[in-house]
Amino acid sequence: MNTIHRKTIKESLTLKGIGLHSGKTVTLRLHPAPANTGLVFFLYRGISKIRIPISLDHVVDTSNATTIGDGSSNRIQTIEHLLAAVHTLGITDCVLEIDAVEVPIMDGSSLPFWEGIRSAGIKELEETIEPIRISHPMWVVDGDKYLVMLPSDELKVTYNIDFNHPLLRGQSYTTKLDENILGEDILPARTFGFLKDVEALQARGLALGGSLDNAVVLTDDGYLNESLRYENECVRHKILDLVGDLAVMGRPFYGHLIASKAGHALDISLAKCIMSKVTGDELTSFKSKRVPLFSKSEMAQ
Repeated sequence: MNTIHRKTIKESLTLKGIGLHSGKTVTLRLHPAPANTGLVFFLYRGISKIRIPISLDHVVDTSNATTIGDGSSNRIQTIEHLLAAVHTLGITDCVLEIDAVEVPIMDGSSLPFWEGIRSAGIKELEETIEPIRISHPMWVVDGDKYLVMLPSDELKVTYNIDFNHPLLRGQSYTTKLDENILGEDILPARTFGFLKDVEALQARGLALGGSLDNAVVLTDDGYLNESLRYENECVRHKILDLVGDLAVMGRPFYGHLIASKAGHALDISLAKCIMSKVTGDELTSFKSKRVPLFSKSEMAQ
């Protein structure tokens, strides 16, 4: 395997869009960061600047999106589309400033984030990062929903969705997930929802920023949108979400992901399962390589 170097962006970048739930304008700024900074949000609230690292320990909600928080009332939601682009481009260290509690929805996909980061440029750092490679299958199950990761020297996915809708029954997709394929076939896929659900959310003061400009909307028997970016855009977006959610682990990862009717909750559960096992294995490996301070004969004296 080739050595993987940590990366940051070359120049600062500003992205503006609306929040999916608030409908208000959100400003997101990305800045270069030194190696080992990791991915860190700074949430601006008035004159306060609240630090929220992107990590599994800071995930506080997975009900409708992936949300991180600082352990109190400060939260940032819908981070997965941004993280899918960050992961695809190998960015490991970056400071992200935001003036709202949700990442802007942009066009409903990861494409604007991917294009923005590429325009800012990518800087390879001297320090390296160890990718995650599992040695045996790992899985999480919730009723008829499941998510599995099998050992593999490359990243690939087999994803199946099965919604109660004539166009989304048994839709599946299998593909490798290298940078080129992610950029061309996965990151442009937009989030999707059902018209009846959107109307119910908006009646509760949520999804106020949702529209045909940033989502694929399904009626009872078809699409409200005039066209799709892909015939199977919905299942591709689920793969996008999966990649973005697993990116919360903070390291590159390899494996064959097999998913059926999964979502943010299962994604994060698998990530926690993987990191628990990988951390234990790496600690054991480290201990086995340590050189004793004293020889056995010296210890016996």
